[in-house]
Amino acid sequence: MNSGVDFAAGGIVLFEEKILLVKNKKGDSSNDAESWWGYPKGHLEEGEKPSEAAVREVFEETGFEVKIANNKPIAESRYKVERNGEAAQKTVWFYEMEVVEAFKNEPDEEIEEIALVGFDNALSLLTHDEDRKILKYVFNR
Repeated sequence: MNSGVDFAAGGIVLFEEKILLVKNKKGDSSNDAESWWGYPKGHLEEGEKPSEAAVREVFEETGFEVKIANNKPIAESRYKVERNGEAAQKTVWFYEMEVVEAFKNEPDEEIEEIALVGFDNALSLLTHDEDRKILKYVFNR
């Protein structure tokens, strides 16, 4: 993998008309000095398709077993991150997901908290502008 590029995938998970968010622990993102709220997501493993990574990461980070509602990503986010002291371009594909089984497992240790919230609460919780833009786009608001 090119050291100047980083690929990840995650989910916009809808459950009982609420959105599943995660609060990442302080220091888990190289650009964030504090903990932050966002969508469950993570890096692609070697040979893994983005859709497979998205399902795996949502389960690992939240303990929710999910399935993809549509094989095509619902949104894409691109931004710069610092990795190993060097700048990298990060691309994240987000898939719309449905819950198969909620609270099937404990959340990952890198996650401080998970939340199921309505649109307005999600908008106020999300830390990054890009994530708020995705939420508005997905829900056409």
